[in-house]
Amino acid sequence: MNNPDKYKIENDTLVIRGLKRRYRIMHITDSHICFQSELDDETIREKDRRTAEKWTSVGNGLSQLENFQNLVEYGHEIGCDLIVFSGDIVDRPSKGNVHEMFGLFETAGECFVVPGNHDTGKEFYRIVEEKTNVTPNIRVRELGELLLVGVDDGPRSVSDRIISELKKVLYGDRPVVLVHHIPIGTETLRSYAGRILKDSLPYYLLGMTGNGSNVEEYYGLLNEKGTALRAVLAGHLHFPHTDYLENGVPQYITGAALSGRARVIDVHG
Repeated sequence: MNNPDKYKIENDTLVIRGLKRRYRIMHITDSHICFQSELDDETIREKDRRTAEKWTSVGNGLSQLENFQNLVEYGHEIGCDLIVFSGDIVDRPSKGNVHEMFGLFETAGECFVVPGNHDTGKEFYRIVEEKTNVTPNIRVRELGELLLVGVDDGPRSVSDRIISELKKVLYGDRPVVLVHHIPIGTETLRSYAGRILKDSLPYYLLGMTGNGSNVEEYYGLLNEKGTALRAVLAGHLHFPHTDYLENGVPQYITGAALSGRARVIDVHG
């Protein structure tokens, strides 16, 4: 990795009883890249330029693209089985930004992509469906004995289809790692994040007032005891935090890649 002193990698171990082999997952979120693509008009490119300067000034001094590429490179160096991206990889879902973003994913190797509130949009959905034939608001991927389940909660609501499909995997017999962008507002997270985010807290967490359709059912489903859920990965807050749902399942919130942060989770039996 270039400039290793610029990066902060959280390292965690997730024990799932019954697994026969080990898995290493790298979690990257919130890089907010602004490509200033020629596919976009001058107005959007100028917005991207100003936004890129802002994120660089509050980050680790490197560009958002440099941070993304260096973190992916590090994931390969340490032998990750899968790199998981949980949204806000670009700062706005313009045609140019989304096309450039998927070009990055194609060079990143084995990866699993879930959108956030900044990159969710028609162009994102169109490309995902074109490349995978999968409707992207919920996606399921096998990783050996594990199931990675990606949920698009960027609009701070979840669809009927998400609830229906999620029940199928959570009531199954294979351990599930769920990936979404906006974290579940556990009691401990509300207390911790509230000191930082103040009155804007409901915008940053699911399960609080002002959320959209099906969120209450989604919240209850993830907190239900006895399901196959074993971990939740989220971003959106731009700072790292680990807490637990009501059923004891860990929720790993990873810091923003634009600041040089990521998380590596070693999963074993």
